Amino acid sequence: MRYPYLLALAAPLLVSLSANAAEWAPGERDHFVKECAAGAQAQVSPDKLQKYCGCAADKVGAEFSQAELNELKAQKTPLPKATHERLLSVTNQCLTQLN
Repeated sequence: MRYPYLLALAAPLLVSLSANAAEWAPGERDHFVKECAAGAQAQVSPDKLQKYCGCAADKVGAEFSQAELNELKAQKTPLPKATHERLLSVTNQCLTQLN
């Protein structure tokens, strides 16, 4: 089963972060996970959703640099196609957490 609507949740959260690649600022990873889980409209158990959101936070933190996140903060939606596709690629790696 695919959950593309979770990407719609992750994209706005991504632009509000100030993380370095693979290194979240104190409290920001937890904030990302909480917002991801709270904003999801999936009929998924809270445990599975927490696992997905935690995975997505780890993948986003590893994939996007501080400079890229700063650019995204200034970017208005919709995200550029390349950024959107990259975000999809990163978060799709976590879909197994929902099964």
